[in-house]
Amino acid sequence: MADAGVNGRVSDEEVIAVTEFGHRLEEAALNLPEPEPIVHNGDRMPFVFVADDAFGTTENLLKPYGGDKLDHNQRLFNYRLSRARQVSENAFGILSSRFLVFRSPIQLAPEKAATTTIASCYLHNFLRKKSKQYLRLDSVNQEDVNHEIHPGDWREQQHRIESLSTCRSRNIGMVARCVRDSFREYFCAQR
Repeated sequence: MADAGVNGRVSDEEVIAVTEFGHRLEEAALNLPEPEPIVHNGDRMPFVFVADDAFGTTENLLKPYGGDKLDHNQRLFNYRLSRARQVSENAFGILSSRFLVFRSPIQLAPEKAATTTIASCYLHNFLRKKSKQYLRLDSVNQEDVNHEIHPGDWREQQHRIESLSTCRSRNIGMVARCVRDSFREYFCAQR
């Protein structure tokens, strides 16, 4: 699913709330698989989307722990969740390396910018499936043997992408908190 055209002055959480994806996520209508154990004979865990701290946590939207006074396991969880988020960041890196319109502010009317964005997403998905030459490894984040991340070249561009503002509401439901804590326990048990 892709959506484009929301005013950039609203928060990420407010953007997702007005999208078809956001509506389906809130209504549990995304047709996600039933929760499954991550490890043999383990607790059943819901399928989740990873997000950054600009979003609110829900049962199916996992975000990092906030604040300065995090314990070791919370910091480890945040690190590993950040590593998982690199998949979507790399997708944008690939998209922007192939469609140069995303390397600077888009100089189109809002409706045309939205159409261009959605068309680029469709083309990106098509080319990822059909073309072996589409992916340029220098456009994505790479991890070396020492586990250091080397950013993709899209991050080095003159015009950087600005994060949308963070929504002030941070009310985490009990179920969402338990899901995040369960994933933290799982991430911290892995070596």
